[in-house]
Amino acid sequence: MEIITIYPRGFGANTYVLTEDGKTAIVIDPAQTRVESELIKRGLSPAYVLLTHCHFDHVGGVSALQASGAKVLCSEAEKPLVNTSADLYEMFGAPRIPYRVDETFTDNEEKNLGGIRVKMLWTPGHTSGSACYLVTAKDGDRYLFTGDTLFENSIGRTDFPTGNIGEMRASLKKLSALDGDYPVYAGHNEPTTLDNERKINPFMQDL
Repeated sequence: MEIITIYPRGFGANTYVLTEDGKTAIVIDPAQTRVESELIKRGLSPAYVLLTHCHFDHVGGVSALQASGAKVLCSEAEKPLVNTSADLYEMFGAPRIPYRVDETFTDNEEKNLGGIRVKMLWTPGHTSGSACYLVTAKDGDRYLFTGDTLFENSIGRTDFPTGNIGEMRASLKKLSALDGDYPVYAGHNEPTTLDNERKINPFMQDL
C-alpha cells in the first residue's frame, strides 16, 4: 500500500491518500480543495473519504471529492456535529463548505474499503466523535491515523466545543494499550510511532 502525504498550504491539516492499486484511493482528512487536483495529477480516483473529525481545517476538500463520487465516512458520534458550529468554521471566520456523511463506523468496527481493511477506534477528547483509523494493507502491514488525538510528542486541544480532557486521557490510554507498534500519521506535524509516543510523549505518561 502506498501512503501519500499532502501537506497543507497555509492553515490546514495533513491529508493522507492510501492506494493499493495505484488507481483508486482512500483519502483521510482532505483538508483543502486542492487535494482533488493532487489526486488527478497522480491519476487517482477517490473512492472513500475518512474523517477523523469535522473541524474546518480537516474537511475543506471533502465536498469536491464527494461530488466526484467518493463516499464520506466518519464515526457515528461525529456525524451529528457535521455542518454545525462545532466544525469551527464560524469561530475562525471561514466560509463553510457543506457535505454529507454517507456512512458511519461504530467503535471498533472494521470495514473492507477497496481491499484495505479499516478499523475505527472512537477516541473522544478533541471532539466528542473524534476517531483514529487502524489500517491494514493487503500485505498485512498496519498503520495508525490519529487525526488530532495524538501528535508527535503532543496531543490535540481539548478546549474547543465538545472537547474534554478526561475523555482525551481515556482515549490516549486506549491507544497506548493497543498491541504492538504502529507508524503513526497525525493530523498535524510529522509521522511518529506508537512506541515512541508511549516512551516520550508526556501526555501518555501515568495514564
